[in-house]
Amino acid sequence: MTTNYSIDCNTGSMGNKYYIMVDKDNRDIRRELRKGMEEENKDWIISSSATGIRKGHSYVIAVSEQAVNDEKFLSILNKYDTQVKKFVWCYIRFEKSDGSRYWIPEEDAVKMKNELENNESIITVSIDYINDQ
Repeated sequence: MTTNYSIDCNTGSMGNKYYIMVDKDNRDIRRELRKGMEEENKDWIISSSATGIRKGHSYVIAVSEQAVNDEKFLSILNKYDTQVKKFVWCYIRFEKSDGSRYWIPEEDAVKMKNELENNESIITVSIDYINDQ
């Protein structure tokens, strides 16, 4: 593809920065995390991702910064040999030859989205249509 583009990673406006990957069949860790959140009255799991994003045989669950620094949360993860990882958020912006931004044919965008989501290190891709003209 011969379209100009720019990439911004980890911009300051990103909300969720941390996540855990839980095997889709391992309900015990999810149950124990929910129980721990209730007992401690803390928000370890970002509410919009309580069930997580399905990625292969796992769920990716966004967790709060509060959780990353919480000893009880970390002990539960340790019990299930699960690690907290950090998201890398990237925005890719496409430009027309006249310099206007946020443009790419929808067909190309969908194709790129599908190809990127087949990469195991990419969790999710969303297409955002912003018309700046």
